[in-house]
Amino acid sequence: MACAGYLGAGEAVAAMIKLMTRDDMETMSPDEYDRRQSEQYEVFKDLEARVDKLLEHFGRPDYLPGQPYGDYQVHGDYSEYPQVVVFVENLKLLQVPVVDALQQLVKEFPGWQIDLMVTLRGHEDWPNMGISIRADEIVDDLQRQYFPPEYQKLAYEHSRQGNVLDRWRV
Repeated sequence: MACAGYLGAGEAVAAMIKLMTRDDMETMSPDEYDRRQSEQYEVFKDLEARVDKLLEHFGRPDYLPGQPYGDYQVHGDYSEYPQVVVFVENLKLLQVPVVDALQQLVKEFPGWQIDLMVTLRGHEDWPNMGISIRADEIVDDLQRQYFPPEYQKLAYEHSRQGNVLDRWRV
C-alpha cells in the first residue's frame, strides 16, 4: 500500500515550528506562548486528519452515523503535547503494516508521535497499554498475554519496551 497520497504540506509546516519544552515555557512571554501553541495546534490538526485518513485504509472509524462500532477513534483534543492519540478498538490495527505506515507519516512531523492506545470493548478490565510511534523508534507497552494467540507475537522493528504514559524525552 502506498502512503504517498497522504503525505504533503505538513512536513514543511512541522519542520518550521520548534517544539516547546517546559524550559521554553518558563522563559517566554504569554503572547509568545500563545503564538507557539497556536502554531503547534495547526500541526496537530494536520497530523490528526492525516492519521485518520491513513487509518481508513486499514479499518473503520468509530464515529460513522448509523453504523456499528468501528475499529478506531482518533482523539481530537490537543493536549499541548506533540502527539496524536488513537484509541484502538480492533487489534488488527496493531499489525506491522499499519504501524509502519503510521511511522512513515510521523517522520514528516519532527518531534511528534502517534500513540495507539488499546481500548477494546468488553475488555475494560485490561490494564492501560499501547505503543508510541515516533520517527526513529516505537515505544512498546503492549501486554500481549491478554491478546488472542494470533496477536501475541507482534514485533516492531526499532522498538523498545517502555511505558506510553511516560511522555517525553524532550
